[in-house]
Amino acid sequence: MFNTNKLVKQLCISGALFMSMPFASVHAVEATTAPAHASYIVKNLNIGELPVKTIVPITAKTKEQAIAQAKVIAANKDADIAEFRIDLLEFASDSKQVIALGQELNQILKDKPLLTTIRTANEGGKLQVTDQDYEKIYSEYLKKPFMQLLDIEMFRDPAAVAKLTKLAHQKKVLVVMSNHDFDKTPSEQEIVSRLLKQDQMGADILKIAVMPKSKQNVFTLMNATLKVSEQSKKPLLTMSMGRLGTISRIATANMGGSLSFGMIGEASAPGQIDVTQLKQFLKTVQPTP
Repeated sequence: MFNTNKLVKQLCISGALFMSMPFASVHAVEATTAPAHASYIVKNLNIGELPVKTIVPITAKTKEQAIAQAKVIAANKDADIAEFRIDLLEFASDSKQVIALGQELNQILKDKPLLTTIRTANEGGKLQVTDQDYEKIYSEYLKKPFMQLLDIEMFRDPAAVAKLTKLAHQKKVLVVMSNHDFDKTPSEQEIVSRLLKQDQMGADILKIAVMPKSKQNVFTLMNATLKVSEQSKKPLLTMSMGRLGTISRIATANMGGSLSFGMIGEASAPGQIDVTQLKQFLKTVQPTP
């Protein structure tokens, strides 16, 4: 867990850096008429409108651990959404067990939405799976959905992504289209391009996570988020990972972001903040709705 005092100091330094950087390095978006942002009511939670919603991952390896983590998330007022990281389970390849557990987790969470994710090895996850199997597994989950949101990686087979997106929508499940780069931060233009491509592919929520190598990389991600928020009405979930990128998980509230990952206990990605601390920071910095 993060040390609060150290994190506050880091955020203050990062904020000062942001204000002191040359104008050319923090690009302003031209004045335009921004699109009316979409919002979705999921289990009475309004996703897409302020305040920024928090997501806490279930990082369990066993059924018992997953149930215990879900109960903690359900009881935590600062956690808005739970992410079920299926690829971390010991029985991730057993769809029957996964579906049964997913149904149980959904009941435990009650009024909190469940985001289901298979993070594949292609994008930093634990499950090595072919495009054909990826489509087959997700299609099985969607026969009787136990989730309200489904993470679909944008760079899987295009036909599979299109089919799964269509099927999810038919089942009234929101699609979080995602992309992860654990090695670097692509250019601002490339990040914008990928997020807008997700919009075109039918995503309901646009997601990208990148790894910074410098402070400027963090600004690249935030600038891209701001630009996309001016061109797409879809909710945004963007982050610069690691401790260097921690500020992006909070600054997203001012850059057009709609969601941010926090943690209770074990993080599912580098740079996540304890969800209660995250909620406090988000409330402090985000604009009034």
